[in-house]
Amino acid sequence: MSDLICDCTVGTPLVMGNFPNNCGAEDYGYPYLLLFMKPEGVITGCTGGVVGVGMIQAAQAEADQDRIIVVGPITNGQRIESDRQTEEGADTIDGMTTVVSQTLNVTGKLKFLDEAIRDDLEGLNCYDRLKMWIITSTGWLFGGCEGYLVANFISGLIQEGYGTRSYIPLDYKFKVPGHDPAVQDDDYLTLTN
Repeated sequence: MSDLICDCTVGTPLVMGNFPNNCGAEDYGYPYLLLFMKPEGVITGCTGGVVGVGMIQAAQAEADQDRIIVVGPITNGQRIESDRQTEEGADTIDGMTTVVSQTLNVTGKLKFLDEAIRDDLEGLNCYDRLKMWIITSTGWLFGGCEGYLVANFISGLIQEGYGTRSYIPLDYKFKVPGHDPAVQDDDYLTLTN
C-alpha cells in the first residue's frame, strides 16, 4: 500500500461550489424596520401600492395623523403565520376545509433605542389600532399604500438585569390582505426615526 501524499502548495486554492439560492427564489429577508402611523393617516401621493422613500420621508416630517414613525432596526425579526379561521364539514360545499381568514404575526425586539423613539412610541399608545408597514433586511417594503391595520400594543422598556441590553418587545398581528404588494428599494434601509 502506498503512502498518501498531501500537496499544500500555496497558489492552488480550493474551488468552492456555488452557494444555493433556493432555486432562484426571491430573498425577502427578515423584518428589519417597522413603520407606524395613526389609523386615520394617509400617505400623500401613494398610488398603485408603491410607497416611495421620498413619500415616507415627507410623512416623517408631518405633525398630525399623517406622520410616520420609523422603528428599528429590530433584532430577531420574524413574520410568521399566527392563526387561521376555517370552515369545514357541512359548512362547506365539498366538505373539505376552507380557509376563511388568516392572521400573520410580526415579532422582534427593539434594542437600539433612544428617548426620541420611546417618546414617539408612547405617543401612539392612546390608539387601539395603528397602520404598520414592514421593511425587510433586503430592502423590501410590505404593506402597500394603506399599510396593515394592527392592534396596538407597545410594551414598556424591559430591563432583564446586569449585562443585558434593555429592549422593547414588538408583537403585532394583522389579517392577511387579499393582495399584499411589495416593492424593493435599497434606499428603504437608509430610513431612520
